[in-house]
Amino acid sequence: MSKEFLVSIKRTKWERDLQKYGNVKELKKIYRLQNHIFQKVYSSHVRQLRALEKLQKKIYQISDFIYREELSIPKVSKYPFLISFGGDNHFIYTARFAQQCIIGINSDPITSKGSLLYFDTDSFLEFYEKDFERQNYTIEKWSMIEGIIDYPDQSKISTGKCISEVIIRNEFPDSMSRYLIRIDQEDWEEQKSTGLLLSTGAGSSGWFYNSLPYSIQIFENPIFSKDANFFKSIARELGFNRVQKYKFLYCTIYETQVLQIISEMDGMIVIDSHPECQLPFTPGTKANFFLSKEKLHVIQKLK
Repeated sequence: MSKEFLVSIKRTKWERDLQKYGNVKELKKIYRLQNHIFQKVYSSHVRQLRALEKLQKKIYQISDFIYREELSIPKVSKYPFLISFGGDNHFIYTARFAQQCIIGINSDPITSKGSLLYFDTDSFLEFYEKDFERQNYTIEKWSMIEGIIDYPDQSKISTGKCISEVIIRNEFPDSMSRYLIRIDQEDWEEQKSTGLLLSTGAGSSGWFYNSLPYSIQIFENPIFSKDANFFKSIARELGFNRVQKYKFLYCTIYETQVLQIISEMDGMIVIDSHPECQLPFTPGTKANFFLSKEKLHVIQKLK
């Protein structure tokens, strides 16, 4: 029997830390130095394991479960539905591999808000039993960003699909980020900041929102819909004079437009805050960012 779901799971913080520090005694010592967080971390670990066991028990016959590092596009494409079981960051990572509809399940709603996740284990199982087979749900189509990076040696790299945010900054976080920026064929503008942050609607309620100067926040709501026909960018942490001067401080880039950036630094481009998605942005390198023609299809139960 062919399987309906591929479930992407992550290791809990307790599991990752235990692997890193080698044994429970050493890990508990580290946790004591972190304001005695053992109970908080281990309790979350237990809740996530119990939730996963409950999910596996109910849908094991129609599902395969793999850890996120086992994800690949050929593997994912064999299943009608992809499930992310974790938090927001895990969902964003898993969604990069989605070739079909994706479902986000919050593995521990007690400690994780999961603003991008529409289900926890109980609500998903209820949804599956009552509504899923009847297709009593909506499929949201979230906008994504794509980029093409042109290096001075004539090589090119695609950034792939960005679900939440793109970070463009100096390789050394304490150093100023320097670059040229423009939209389409407008005049180039040289900027100095701590870096550029590009955001989709899915990412607009998080780091992007908190990076905006207060002067922008009070005049408009910078949070926008996940299916918007644009993305936005902000140059972070500028001096007061530069806030008044820069034309491309805070930009909206529509689906027919291209945001162009030329590096004047030993920089990097990070897609969706994932260490696995860091690309060099060396001097003279040009990056073009645009709204992807593809959409992320996310299942949401009918309200």
